[in-house]
Amino acid sequence: MGAASSVEFPWDPWTRVPVVAAVASAVGEGGNEWLGTPRITGYLLAGAACGPFGVGALTASGTKRLAIVDNACLACIGLAAGSEVSLPELRKNARRTVVTIASVAACAWTLTFCAFDAVLASRVEFLRGLSERHVKAVGSLLGTLALARSPASAMAVISEMEASGPFCSHILSTTVVKDVVVVALFAMNVELIALSGLDFHRIVLDTATAVSDERQATPNDTGVGKLKGAARRLLVSLKPATQWETSHALTKVFQPLVRVIGAMLAGILAGILLGRLLKPTAFVSRWKHVRIACIVGGATGIFVLSEHFALEPLLVCVVAGLVAANRKNATAEHEREELHAAIAVITPTVNLLFFTLAGASLRLENAYNSISIAVSLVIVRLVALYYATAISSKIMRVPAVSEITGEKHKNIEWMGHVTQAGVALGLARTVAARFPYWGPSFSTLAVSIIVMNLFIGPVLFRAAIELSKESHLTPTRQVELAEVAERESASPQTASKSTLE
Repeated sequence: MGAASSVEFPWDPWTRVPVVAAVASAVGEGGNEWLGTPRITGYLLAGAACGPFGVGALTASGTKRLAIVDNACLACIGLAAGSEVSLPELRKNARRTVVTIASVAACAWTLTFCAFDAVLASRVEFLRGLSERHVKAVGSLLGTLALARSPASAMAVISEMEASGPFCSHILSTTVVKDVVVVALFAMNVELIALSGLDFHRIVLDTATAVSDERQATPNDTGVGKLKGAARRLLVSLKPATQWETSHALTKVFQPLVRVIGAMLAGILAGILLGRLLKPTAFVSRWKHVRIACIVGGATGIFVLSEHFALEPLLVCVVAGLVAANRKNATAEHEREELHAAIAVITPTVNLLFFTLAGASLRLENAYNSISIAVSLVIVRLVALYYATAISSKIMRVPAVSEITGEKHKNIEWMGHVTQAGVALGLARTVAARFPYWGPSFSTLAVSIIVMNLFIGPVLFRAAIELSKESHLTPTRQVELAEVAERESASPQTASKSTLE
């Protein structure tokens, strides 16, 4: 690539991103049609191919200038996750949901943390030379991330298979509540790491000191001074993003909890304001697209303001979506329908832009180096989910024989908790933004794990629904739909008259 092609103009990323998005859309649709892979997997791969470690259509500096797009997508993902929580439905099976979440949280976090700390951490490149406390901090983040699930992918599989029943209802309610819990726990983890005094970037100063010691034997001390000065300037620039100094130890202990509670309170306020925007009497209710634009703009504003006031922005948006979807008033049902309709309209575009930009920001050389670690953590997570659901079934005294099929009960619930997507990836991206020295490397490892779970999760969930006999898409029904599709492709006029019994 010549020098001319490396020149970037201020609006260059904005002119290139539509082309990259079009390519990603084609790759995602093609993979979904021909290989059966999720569309967002294609978006990630296309983004990586077009990123700085691919053809270079989106450079590292260019993706940074698209941060507002990334924030808007994260805000919408958080809003959508929160809006899926239905408090009336949750109350019906509250005990089973709580037991399942607690069991999954305990098993997934413990096994992931122990496996990473005892076996895998020594092979992680960005942790080399750091202390055991740093390893435990990263292990805790990975353990918390292992709890995340994708409500959107769960809904997609359930809709695709026309499934309904107690198993699907339990998986969906557990999924959406668990995501709210995960966002809060992850925020606590991030704040504790930021305030614990673990200077991951301290290795920069250690390296600079080591190099300066080697050069002290030479008469040229000017270079040594410049090197030390550069290292100190780097530390100063990184320190605000990794550590907040406080004068009182007690303040430092409670600071993460205060921030999370503050984020929840801000989310409640934002949800109330968003609910007013959804009222039938609202001024923007006359124009559907204006209302959708206001929802996206409002969610983005909430996200940006939360960052400005040092709150956890994704948690604020999740709580805002939950409150807006569960308001109690005369028009509550209408507001909920309007919110879900708006989210359904914007979700395809949000997924396309978010996962494409996420792919473009991947450090492919780190992904290649960490592939074996990612595979190991995926296997550990699957084992943890299996035992977690088995434990929760024993606690809930699930009968040995299925009430629906009359067959001996099998532990298939774990297969419904595997898929990870938007929320998990959003959490990984927040770490990359919060901790600029090691965050991107952590994010790359996390994305490798998420993509693998994204490949195998929907397949396992489909199999679980079939085993639970809750899919209304029976073999006979599949044949009927195939015949209708064939008639429609052959003769649209005739197909319009045909209906299924």
